[in-house]
Amino acid sequence: MIKMIKLKILVIGPCESGKTTIANLLAEATENAVGDYRPTQAVRILEFECQNLNVNNTLLGCEIELWDCSGNRRFEPCWPAVKQDAQGVVLVYNPSAPDHPRELELLHSYFVAQAGLGPGQCLLVAHLRQAADRDARASVKLSNALARLKQVSWNTDEGSSRLRADFSGFVETLLGQASSRSDQEELGILGSQRPPA
Repeated sequence: MIKMIKLKILVIGPCESGKTTIANLLAEATENAVGDYRPTQAVRILEFECQNLNVNNTLLGCEIELWDCSGNRRFEPCWPAVKQDAQGVVLVYNPSAPDHPRELELLHSYFVAQAGLGPGQCLLVAHLRQAADRDARASVKLSNALARLKQVSWNTDEGSSRLRADFSGFVETLLGQASSRSDQEELGILGSQRPPA
C-alpha cells in the first residue's frame, strides 16, 4: 500500500494571470474551462490525489488541497487564513502585463518569505496566452528572490501534459521536504523519551 501524505498548495498571482485555468488543469477539473474570464471570489479549494510519486526511491501518494486564490487585493483580509499551514506556493503571472512583476513581489513577500517557505517550496509559472507573451517573457525583469525560484512557462495551446509533469516534480520536492521534516520530528520525539544516562 502506498503511503499518502497531505499537502496544501496555494495558487496565487495578480488578477487575470490565469490561476484558475492552471488550477483546473492540475486538478483535472472541468469547471471554468478556458473561455470567458470570471474572477475568483476570495478562494476556491480543489482536492485531488497524485499517485506513484518517486520521493527518495520510495513511491508515495499525495492528497492535495489546491487553493486557487483571487488576485484581487480587496480579499487581503483573508490572506492570513489562506497562507496558514501552506506547504507550497505556485505563483502565476502573465509576462505581457507590465504590473505583474511588481505584484508578484508583494505576493512572494507575504505568502512565501513571511511564511518561512524556501525557494524549493515555490513554482513560478509564466502563463503564455498568446505569441506576444512569449516575446515579453524574455524581457521581464524579476527580482532576485523571484529569479531564484524554479520557473516554467505554459502556453494554453500546448496541452496540459508538460505543465502536469512540472507540477508533479514540484510535488515530489515538497513531499521530500515533508518526509524529511517528519523523520526529524520522529527522531526528536524518540530522543526526548530516552531516560537520562
